[in-house]
Amino acid sequence: MNTVRGLVLGLLFAVALPVSAQQDPNPRLGPDLDQLVYGAYCAQEPDREAPAPDTASGTINIVPTIPDFRFRQKIIPAQIGIGFGVLAWAPPGVVMEPVTAIVTHPPYPDSGITTESWMTDLDDGPNLMGFSFDRASELVLGEWTFSALSPEGEELFFISFEVVAPELMPNIIEACFGSFLS
Repeated sequence: MNTVRGLVLGLLFAVALPVSAQQDPNPRLGPDLDQLVYGAYCAQEPDREAPAPDTASGTINIVPTIPDFRFRQKIIPAQIGIGFGVLAWAPPGVVMEPVTAIVTHPPYPDSGITTESWMTDLDDGPNLMGFSFDRASELVLGEWTFSALSPEGEELFFISFEVVAPELMPNIIEACFGSFLS
């Protein structure tokens, strides 16, 4: 058991090292934002979808409530039903529109897509810019980045996540589903 635990911890450290060894801060918060929270959450069933032609599915999910970012970390398990990303706040009284949200990831095996983007707005409340794994083709391991650009094209934030095999993150899987899924 200790050998397995040591191997898992060693793999997590090896995966996290390239991300943490970058010279740029991760996350980066631009001067036009007041606050940024990041991490993983248990995905919700959407209330509806909104058109997003520059995404693989052509839509984004609109969820009923802001998810609880229970796992404030940048290592994410590749598991359907897991979501991750950021909550961003503009300064009090500020509304930015349109904001371009951008997600990059390793190529999807069925389409080769590596970049997805959509338009949103950002105000002084918590604004979700996230991604939930809904399809098997989205479960690609490696570096995923989230960023947003202001209406003037200035970077509002940037963050890099590492998506890993789900068996490396059983605590998140169990918290969301009650037991480990394979």
